[in-house]
Amino acid sequence: MRVVDDYVEVDHREGTSRARCVVVAIPPALAIADIRFEPGLPDELADLAARTPVWMGAMTKVVAEYATPFWREHGLAGAAISYTGPLRELHDLSGPGGQSAALFGFAMPMAEPLARAAIVDQLVELFGEEARSPRALHVQDWRSERWTSPAHVEALGDYGTYADPSFRRAIHERVWLASTETGPDHAGHIEGALAAAELVGAAACAVLAHPS
Repeated sequence: MRVVDDYVEVDHREGTSRARCVVVAIPPALAIADIRFEPGLPDELADLAARTPVWMGAMTKVVAEYATPFWREHGLAGAAISYTGPLRELHDLSGPGGQSAALFGFAMPMAEPLARAAIVDQLVELFGEEARSPRALHVQDWRSERWTSPAHVEALGDYGTYADPSFRRAIHERVWLASTETGPDHAGHIEGALAAAELVGAAACAVLAHPS
């Protein structure tokens, strides 16, 4: 990505695109790891971006689909906090009226891939034998997604970098970082991403409103 006079050039697999402003809407740590900025980012911002954790980027998330929300029939909420299996926190993910029926949970980073048998055993322990046979079991380790998390995502633990004022300033007057991690409010949640988008959108519109 190059800032040249009054525009920005972005090289990608299909060629080069040119724009007057660019918003980099991915986690700062991923941006600094995968994008070459010319001129480079200010040292302070580059260091801050490299140290900023990716929200939930090291977690493994699990969705177990079932024919019915059977746990509700037994007076269970489908929610749990557990330290006796791979999943730490669980919630009822069923749609309106219980359809489609599903339980959702996430696990802290582990050295080995999350074993499906261990997941099912934990669900049975928490919700009964009917949890033994999910229609489908989706397991997503976000550490393995290169377009979501940088390779060193597990080493990033300084959440005090979230919402740092440095993220709100334009880079070379035409480039902004904007993600839930940079949001001035509710960083780490969808509200944080929306807040970041509002700020950056207003700043970019101000630049676009004054042609050079």
